[in-house]
Amino acid sequence: MAENSGGLMDLKEYVRVIRQRWLAIVAGTLIGLALAAGYMFLVTPQYQAKSQLFVSVKAGASALDVSQGNAFAEKRVTSYLSLATSPRVLQAVAQELGLSGGSQALAGRVMATTPTQTVLINITATDPDPQQAAKIANSSATQLIRAVNEVEDVSIVHLSVFEEAAAPSAPSSPRMPLDLVLGMLFGLVCGGGYAILREIFDTRIRNQSDVEQTVDAGILGTFASDASVENEPVVTLGEAFSQRAESFRQLRTHLHFTNLAGGSQTVVVSSSIPQEGKTSISINLAAVLAESGTRVLLVDADLRRPRVAKYLGIEGSIGLSGLLSHTVALEDAIQKWGPNGALHVLASGRLPPNPSELLSSATMEKLIARFETDYEVVVIDAPPLLPVTDPAVLGSMASGVILVVNAGGGTTRSDVSQAIANLEGVHARLLGVVVNQVDKDARPHSYYDYRSEFEESGNPGRTKWKTKWKRH
Repeated sequence: MAENSGGLMDLKEYVRVIRQRWLAIVAGTLIGLALAAGYMFLVTPQYQAKSQLFVSVKAGASALDVSQGNAFAEKRVTSYLSLATSPRVLQAVAQELGLSGGSQALAGRVMATTPTQTVLINITATDPDPQQAAKIANSSATQLIRAVNEVEDVSIVHLSVFEEAAAPSAPSSPRMPLDLVLGMLFGLVCGGGYAILREIFDTRIRNQSDVEQTVDAGILGTFASDASVENEPVVTLGEAFSQRAESFRQLRTHLHFTNLAGGSQTVVVSSSIPQEGKTSISINLAAVLAESGTRVLLVDADLRRPRVAKYLGIEGSIGLSGLLSHTVALEDAIQKWGPNGALHVLASGRLPPNPSELLSSATMEKLIARFETDYEVVVIDAPPLLPVTDPAVLGSMASGVILVVNAGGGTTRSDVSQAIANLEGVHARLLGVVVNQVDKDARPHSYYDYRSEFEESGNPGRTKWKTKWKRH
């Protein structure tokens, strides 16, 4: 992920990963639970029974003799642990209980342990039958005593059964509550790990921070994801005081600060790949510029998939392609749009067979120069940078390029980096970046809508304006 190319994720990033990839985490947890439940269903329950032996040593009359006897017993216990699971003892147990397979059948099913600094020996036997587990544990204790009596001086060392094994009432494995919890935790860790790894290796642009880490340029504007944009791409046709409209006014303000040389400014609006919202950004930027009284011309230079005429509801067959092929005059190609015709629009015209040649021609360069004599700002809606070279060439002719990046689609960091490299290759100036389709909850601060509602009062001939603040 972009923000963490040089380090680990911070707490906010972990929270964002959980929010965005909660489904994978939940799925991992459920799979872990299912595996634990399947394990408990398939595995044969095992029961453990434990018998306990006491090792005593004949003590002398003095305290020193008693101390030495205890130390001797503790040392002997270690040897007896090995004897308890030796083939000789296990074979005797198998013969006593009539078990087939001899000592090998009991290998791994009988364990001998001793609590630290004691002379006690715990013999634990495991078997699918609780009664059989108790018999094996008790027989192992008996056979160990016999084996020790054969190799030790019984007048000095004595082993006795301190506690006989009883048949357990509950299996030692599987343990349903514990296994389910462990399965859930295992699934949770796997799901969380998958989500984090997916986040680390996912190079898609998802928020403004990703863009800032990828592009060495200023953020001119951010626009929240809004499903209504498809139906109402021009904000001035909808709510002129909406959050989105105010965001375009901020973009207009930021654009003014990029005009370092002063005078007229030609701005090419493009994106890395299609479907990032560049046309909507171009139209609305031009509209809010015209709204402020700026003489602005909107040019649709996408001669492959033009959208400006469709969005604005104007004639699209006469426009830029006709000017470049010298089949129409500039005065006849420019159309007026909006209140009082404040926005001048040059549609794409008919689709030519050679768009790249037309847009890179000297005629296009002369047209831009002429536009700049008649208008203060020229906004050019250009094709995406990666599929074609048109926007990079136009950027070299213009004052600069605004790059639109969709944070809610499939745009990757490599797409954006390559787009910027294309601009640098022709020495086009990158004015800044517009981040589109940002998750509303991920925006860096709250926005307010300043809405004006014109209401008819009950008294004819009397009207009033109502202002409403709304926090998002």
